[in-house]
Amino acid sequence: MDQIDEFASMFRRAERQPFVHEDISIVRVAIVTDGDHESATTVRDQLVRFVPRLNGVEQWDLITGEQFHTVEELTGRLTSDSPDLVVTFRHLQEESLIPQHSLGVYVDVMTQVLSTPVLLLPGTGIEPGEICPGACNAIMVVTDHIAGDSRLINYAVAMSAGSGDMWLCHVEDDAVFDRYMQAIEKIPEIDTEQARVLLGRQLLKDASDFIESAIAELQTRQTGVTYHASVVRGHRLQQYMQLVESHDVHLVVVNTKDEDQLAMHGMAYALSVELNDRPLLLL
Repeated sequence: MDQIDEFASMFRRAERQPFVHEDISIVRVAIVTDGDHESATTVRDQLVRFVPRLNGVEQWDLITGEQFHTVEELTGRLTSDSPDLVVTFRHLQEESLIPQHSLGVYVDVMTQVLSTPVLLLPGTGIEPGEICPGACNAIMVVTDHIAGDSRLINYAVAMSAGSGDMWLCHVEDDAVFDRYMQAIEKIPEIDTEQARVLLGRQLLKDASDFIESAIAELQTRQTGVTYHASVVRGHRLQQYMQLVESHDVHLVVVNTKDEDQLAMHGMAYALSVELNDRPLLLL
């Protein structure tokens, strides 16, 4: 067997990763806002309409502006309380100067030090935006590595109203693919053009197979939801923005960091900054 055949066999032998469904438990939710108790209560009421399953939350922690004054104070409380979900806004306690292209120091640190998912609502701490007045029935999962990421999809399902549409989207980054190819080009035993076709096809197939297995499983559980798959190659941020804007998406679900990474990675951060007009669930 020559080298290119071995290269092809390596991909054919790759184990297919099936989707694994898991019910996500959300029994305690923390709402962090710059406003007073009344405004926090309003946010809670809007959330329950937006995500009907939150009607089952057993404890709501309403953390208002006068209850925290430093990042350490807030993150310390959240770590101690250990909610299942943190709901908040960009630019908490930043009234006079709100820098563009950032989320604010509070959200920056929360996404770094907390393992708890953060639901980022539209607008800012000082000027909250409006949540969709109805139930959340248009959800989009976006990632550059969906194969094997059951958790991402399971959280999207947990936020669904059980009707409407859900898009499972994978964008293979052109820049990463080109880097793979630059390395392969330096291996004389491998035909570069064959490798380009084979690698490109397999990377998309892995994602497609996983999404297919997820949809097959979810269709037996949420029969009122229509599931859509999108697997493409391109510039991740541009593709994500096009996907979100081409549909009337109520909620975007995205991974914020890899297993071995502390800070939010660049793509997730850029997406969180740009999509400030709708809720984002940051995992």
